Amino acid sequence: MPGFVRQHLRPLAGAVGLHLLLFALIVATAWRWSSTRPPVPMAIEGVAIDERSLPKDLAGPRPAPAAPVTPAPKPEPVEPVPATPAAPPDDAAERQRAAEAQAERERTAEAAREQAALETRRAEEAEAERARQQKLAAEEAARKAAETEAERRKTAEAERRKAAAEAARRKDAAEQQARETELQRRLAAEEEEAASVAASGVVDQYRAELEQAIERSWIRPPSAQPGLECTLYVTQAPGGTVLDVKLGSCNGDAAVRESITNAVFRASPLPAPADPRAFARRLEIVFRPTE
Repeated sequence: MPGFVRQHLRPLAGAVGLHLLLFALIVATAWRWSSTRPPVPMAIEGVAIDERSLPKDLAGPRPAPAAPVTPAPKPEPVEPVPATPAAPPDDAAERQRAAEAQAERERTAEAAREQAALETRRAEEAEAERARQQKLAAEEAARKAAETEAERRKTAEAERRKAAAEAARRKDAAEQQARETELQRRLAAEEEEAASVAASGVVDQYRAELEQAIERSWIRPPSAQPGLECTLYVTQAPGGTVLDVKLGSCNGDAAVRESITNAVFRASPLPAPADPRAFARRLEIVFRPTE
């Protein structure tokens, strides 16, 4: 309630002043009207006293009787005309001033009402603007919090992936190192075994058997010359099946080279070595056919 009074103090004060002014105008008008009313005729009463009935000491000398006088005709009574109150010379100006004052008071009251409505509207607009700003601030805070959380999650995910990649790399490196170590161990064992086999002459015997098998399958072309020598790179499967043949250095022509390649495939499966340790999937054979 105090807030309502403070907010509408000016309109209330204007309304009270307007009512007081109207009351004063009514009182002044009533007083002026009562002071300008026409006079009301007043009746005067009189008593006729016969002098003869008075005591002698009160009665004065009696006058001589006058001659009779013929009464004049009584005039017709005239109805009194009510006097119209004369208006003061400044009555119109007073009314004009009163009307202007009334109009000014009405304008002041209207302006006060408009000002109060304007202030109320401004207060409502200010409150709406504060609410809007608070809403925008809350939305901005929520957006920043969401962005911060998304960035945190993104960073955490990147770190997790980086750690996983690093762990995978280390694992791959460890596995690669283990494979390399195992391969080196096997190569060393194979070399050691090959050296042992070579020392026993089994490899030389196996190569001689391969050369003989290829030569038996070779169909000498007419262009083959004495002193033919060609290096063969043969890939075989377990059991001696030939999978691939490539020619290295060779002093024969195209027909000779093709005939030697065909001879290797016709010799498949190649003979197995007497000692299984002499078997190799990739062979390097020097083909020197006998004359």
